[in-house]
Amino acid sequence: MKNRKRLIIIIGIVIFLGVLVGIFSAGGEDAVVVETGKVGRVEKLVSKVDASGEIRPKEYVELQAEISGVITSLNVEEGDFVKKGDLLLRIDPTQTEAESRAQLALLQAAQFDASNQEAQIGLQETNLSREKANVRAAEADVQRATQALVLAEANFRRKQELFEENLISRDLYEAAKTDKVTAESGLITSKARLEQAQASQAVAEVMLSQSRNSHQGALRRVDQSEAILRRAQDSLSKTTIRSPLTGVITQLNVEVGERAVPGTLNNPAATIMVIADLSVIEAEVEVDETDIVNVALGQSAVVNVDALPNQPLEGVVTEIGNSAIQRQGQTQEAKDFKVVIRLSEPPSSLRPGLSCTADITTAVRDDVLAVPIQALTLRERPVDESGNPVEGDQKANGDAKEEETANQKEFEGVFVIRDGKARFVPITTGITGDTEIEVKTGLQGDEEIITGSYRVLRTLKEGDAVRVEEEEEQRS
Repeated sequence: MKNRKRLIIIIGIVIFLGVLVGIFSAGGEDAVVVETGKVGRVEKLVSKVDASGEIRPKEYVELQAEISGVITSLNVEEGDFVKKGDLLLRIDPTQTEAESRAQLALLQAAQFDASNQEAQIGLQETNLSREKANVRAAEADVQRATQALVLAEANFRRKQELFEENLISRDLYEAAKTDKVTAESGLITSKARLEQAQASQAVAEVMLSQSRNSHQGALRRVDQSEAILRRAQDSLSKTTIRSPLTGVITQLNVEVGERAVPGTLNNPAATIMVIADLSVIEAEVEVDETDIVNVALGQSAVVNVDALPNQPLEGVVTEIGNSAIQRQGQTQEAKDFKVVIRLSEPPSSLRPGLSCTADITTAVRDDVLAVPIQALTLRERPVDESGNPVEGDQKANGDAKEEETANQKEFEGVFVIRDGKARFVPITTGITGDTEIEVKTGLQGDEEIITGSYRVLRTLKEGDAVRVEEEEEQRS
């Protein structure tokens, strides 16, 4: 009797365990609990790029002194409105005025020297003209002496013939001979005077050339003195600083009696004041390199200023940097690009330097098919020779053949629930909104896709049995 009761108890336990096993098998003990959602269409999908930066005026000047000196007068205060050309401050001009006067005296002396050299040129030209006239006169004397010698020689030959025939007296013969000698001497004297006149002309030409060279040197010294004087006058003019544009004094860093320091790129302390034209205000923001390719000129943006909460400002992209922002002493793998947004209606309370964030609208799509961003995942799929995914279940990595593994390609897609199992569907995406992403190809709509959790999506495999999280909650 006891053995029979014991047998009945054992049989009951076995039946109970069998029922439990059946229940767990029917309920899908190995099924993965997932979160799901329906693929649907959205009326408007907006893609945005966020960035941060600060408010800046379109036109502003960091005014710096170009000369060193003590500030003797200051005509503005921070916050004053100034017009272009208004007098802002004066720097002590004592040294620059003295230098200008000294250079003016040197210029005048050089000009006087040039005038004297020019007069010398006139004198030398007159001397040269006189020497040329003397040469021409000497040349005429030589011609006359030559002709006289020719006549004297002819007369001597005739008298010689007549004397040899005893037709004339010796006195006439000797007189003809004397005339010939006199003519020869006259020619020699004329030629000597011609050579002397030519030498004097050469000397006059050299003197004229030297005077002209001296005049050119004097003119160069005049040019040099004028350049130095202009530099001194320029330095003197820079002791008076006027506003280069119409705007507001947004920053004033000096007081009367302080010394102005010439501005350099590496010396920000040299900035005397900042003048900004607040009629056109911009937001200068930094956009990450992964988003800059989507930003284009003319795109609309909404700028939020930290100091003006709940007061979004509309604007338009007017400038995009062509190269990444370089930061000294900082190495970074991620690069940022400068983007300028011109604000449409900036409030009067807006000030340069305020921190801000911007949402730039890069694309808008109406009535598009979309899925939640968190549903996207990457999986490797077998592909054919054209690189297209092969239909069918994906094999586990451990069971895949080498030739199949070599023909794997990574695809972006979502998991669709079909017959209680997860099926990976590659899709082509478009623009990305705040929480959804556009689907161009791969889905038709109304499919039930797996949206979470992240841990599940990361490990989920093709063909895994799944169970919706709501059903699990109902069972529990």
